[in-house]
Amino acid sequence: MDLLALDGNILLFIQDNLRVDFLTPIMKVITLLGSYKGIFWIMMCIALIVISRTRRAGVAASIALALSGIFSNAIIKNLVDRTRPYVAIDGLEPLGDIPTDSSFPSGHASAAFAVSVALCIALPWIMEKKKAHLIGVLFIVLSSLISFTRLYLGVHYPSDVLAGIILGIIYGICGGVIAKLIFKKIDERKQDTSDQSDQSDTQSE
Repeated sequence: MDLLALDGNILLFIQDNLRVDFLTPIMKVITLLGSYKGIFWIMMCIALIVISRTRRAGVAASIALALSGIFSNAIIKNLVDRTRPYVAIDGLEPLGDIPTDSSFPSGHASAAFAVSVALCIALPWIMEKKKAHLIGVLFIVLSSLISFTRLYLGVHYPSDVLAGIILGIIYGICGGVIAKLIFKKIDERKQDTSDQSDQSDTQSE
């Protein structure tokens, strides 16, 4: 069985066995958190940056989200140019807003996991570790739900979502590492400035 057939069988199984009337509106709402060019994640990153206490986590998440937008949405989607599953799979009926751009990878999954993984890395810098880990787990759960909605609604192949998750994890790690290097340089400069100021005060005495 090739990948397309496997993807199709999974989506048809979800459609035939997991779609429930009361659950569909919930899935549509959850998926909106990744819709509209990722505005939810963008606004959250901005809020984290604006608040001085959470700025470092906000920078890490923002870098990860930017990487997701550049590579997953702008580059990989256009290079792969994969047809959406509801076009290629007979009997699959999409629900909710119907996207018309390329299917691979899932931008929803990529952005969600990019931000969530970056926060898992960065939150322990700014708060007690147990609390940071709990918040990180909640974001991972939310990201997983958002990713699943793309399958439930029939707008992405499972391989699209899996690729989005893997790429998002990579972007999140990169965001955390880059942010750590940036703030390490900033802290070193502040320390150098402070040391020079102390030396100047000592000499003036």
